[in-house]
Amino acid sequence: MKSIDKAVEALKLMVSSGGEIRVGDTSRHLKVTRSSASRLLASLARGGLLEQDPVTQRYRAGILAVQLAGGFHRHFDIVEQAQKDIEDLARQTEHTAWLGVLSGNEVVVLKTARGSQPIQFSVEPGHRLPAHAAAMGKALLALKSDGEVREAFAPSLNPVTKQTVGSIDDLLSELSITRLRRYAVSSQELFEGVKSVSVAFEDAQGMAVAISVSYPLFAVKSTSDQPIIDALLLFAHGFGSRVGDRRWMS
Repeated sequence: MKSIDKAVEALKLMVSSGGEIRVGDTSRHLKVTRSSASRLLASLARGGLLEQDPVTQRYRAGILAVQLAGGFHRHFDIVEQAQKDIEDLARQTEHTAWLGVLSGNEVVVLKTARGSQPIQFSVEPGHRLPAHAAAMGKALLALKSDGEVREAFAPSLNPVTKQTVGSIDDLLSELSITRLRRYAVSSQELFEGVKSVSVAFEDAQGMAVAISVSYPLFAVKSTSDQPIIDALLLFAHGFGSRVGDRRWMS
């Protein structure tokens, strides 16, 4: 099982490194010898999950990985539907829009779209964020029952910043408010000086995604961020209606 775990870590490293990895980087990341890292990557290449560029000697996604990704996107149709829309949302708000899904107690960032503000805050696709600290995570957790959330999290939650919600009871209280207003907020709970607002959607097959807008607090220091929230909610009604989410069709 250890070899499988290391293979998974190597694939995660490839994603976080922009789609390519080298033997040396893999060796350092996994804390194994170069020869062990080389054998691991070669094994993944033989299986089709990776392929090696003959010129740079770097490894990238292989045909099997591409086929798996294709199946992923067919299953997550709602993700593809949201791609163009979040670009429009980023243009309207002038700030970065993100698209993500829940994976256990984390949110996986799938897409980002940057706005026109000169200073942008962004997290690249593939990154995982603690759900209890991220606006997207809270928006997605609000779709679940309190019992499901309580079962998934320990009574005490790991802090990311000084502002991060610290207990399951506090988190459930926030989720209750999120369900009423239909959007979630993370204000400096994930990154100092950054606020995010998010909405979640669920299609007919039960697939749930969240879209958020993030902005540095100094960008709205002298004005209200209500126009950003209003733009997000307007977007949510339009997109939610198209994907058949009844919560947004009224």
